[in-house]
Amino acid sequence: MTLGIVGCEAAKFTPATEAAARVAIRELIRRYRVQRVVSGHCHLGGVDIYAVEEARAMSVDVTEFPPETLSWSSGYKPRNIAIAHASDHVACITVKTLPPGYTGMRFRLCYHCGTADHVKSGGCWTVKYARKIGKTGEVVAL
Repeated sequence: MTLGIVGCEAAKFTPATEAAARVAIRELIRRYRVQRVVSGHCHLGGVDIYAVEEARAMSVDVTEFPPETLSWSSGYKPRNIAIAHASDHVACITVKTLPPGYTGMRFRLCYHCGTADHVKSGGCWTVKYARKIGKTGEVVAL
């Protein structure tokens, strides 16, 4: 089983939610008996990096798809599509609320999911795309 793991950048995590994300990653790897983790090597850190670190610590193979550019159309979108196609299941790990000192963009809803149950993550777009091409996916909100 190949598991795509995507989610929020590092700035959206506190030390406690980062620890919870790492636990969730390990649990997903165990639950799905993962042989390979696929992720996006985000330059902003966060779930992409945590997933690779945790997978390697568990002796699970890793494939990373870094974006070719730092733009949606020529970088993140094709990278996210590649993750979805390379995965059997895609999990987006996001947070329910932003940390107090977060200075990035804020949105009332995750506009990919249409919910206020978690913050917006491009990983949610990747889960939706994976489902559209017949894969399974889930959003884990911490």
